[in-house]
Formats: sequence, structure tokens, C-alpha cells
Amino acid sequence: MDNTIIVTTPAELRAIVADEVSAILPKLADFRRKNEPVETDGMRVEDAAKFLTAQGIPTTRATLYNLVYKHTIPYKKFGRRTVFSKKELLSWIESRTVRSGDRRAAAALRISESANRK
Repeated sequence: MDNTIIVTTPAELRAIVADEVSAILPKLADFRRKNEPVETDGMRVEDAAKFLTAQGIPTTRATLYNLVYKHTIPYKKFGRRTVFSKKELLSWIESRTVRSGDRRAAAALRISESANRK
């Protein structure tokens, strides 16, 4: 241990302490971020089926695996594990929502295509 005595004024001491504290604060913030649990929106197949059912789309594990096989639902593969994102599932649900005006436009388009074929 160093037994050196330093004589300083209160203002210099405050400046030294402030410099040291400001140097250590970013390190403490990084330490805290590393040790906090990371929240992900990834779900396994069972959780995704429950989530979709809660959103009003009755779904089973088999249905989800079938949709994954057909590549009609957003998913990610990690090895053999299939993972779904809540955000992507919500946007997928929204993209499949049919508006009443859309139905009319689609029906009119089908009728005009049918008339053109005849």
C-alpha cells in the first residue's frame, strides 16, 4: 500500500472525485445491461398455438407445422427448433385481415375476368 499523503483544496478534491465517478459510470451501466435478462419475443410451437388461439385464430400444433411446411406463416429455424416471433405473427394476422371493401373489389374483379373469358 502506498502511504503517500496528498494535500489538495476542496475544489480540486471535488474535481478529482467527479472525474473518477464519471469514468466508472459507463462501466457500471454496461455491467448492468449484461446481467439483465434479455426479453425476446420468440415463442415455441406450443406457445405460438396458444398465442394465435388467444388472438381469435383457433390453432393447433399440427396446424402450425402444416403452415410452416407450406411456408405460409413467418417462422425461424434454429437447428431443429422452430421459433415464432410475436411481432411477425401479429403482422401476419393483420395482413390476412380482409376488409369489406376488399371483398367487393375482389368479387368485381372475378366477375369482370369471367365475363372477359366468355
